[in-house]
Amino acid sequence: MPDFTEADVVAWFSPLRAPTRQNSWPPAIRPIERQPAVAPLLGTLGTLLSEIVGSDASVLPEALMDGGVLDELQTVVAQLGAARLLRLVDWFAVTLPGQTLVVAHLAKGRSSNAQAIRSALRALTVRDTIARMFSPDRVAELRSCAEVATNPLEDP
Repeated sequence: MPDFTEADVVAWFSPLRAPTRQNSWPPAIRPIERQPAVAPLLGTLGTLLSEIVGSDASVLPEALMDGGVLDELQTVVAQLGAARLLRLVDWFAVTLPGQTLVVAHLAKGRSSNAQAIRSALRALTVRDTIARMFSPDRVAELRSCAEVATNPLEDP
């Protein structure tokens, strides 16, 4: 089951993205997620998703093809911070057959909820890609390759 308690999603998310001023959007946890009435509902969502998939993993992807179910899930997911959003996407990837289709359906459409989900996923993807491109190890390797290419060793 995807554990949606704040402590667990933040612990899961922290190795993926250490908090800094530059990466504050989307925030790991949004203010709405911290409201006392919302926390138990998020736990219930994780339990329900687990129960649905536990009975038959093909049920959830099929249910998301139904516009009503998709709209309701989009409404909830659009309000999640980066930690729970990525935890849900990761859970889909591990648990569901055809998870790419599930995430695509979750982010599809012209509604403001679908746009919010796409925007958050895009921001997280771009940030991660840039961080990997300019990681110190990668830059050091590139520098080493450039030095070899511009100053080749001569054979004796």
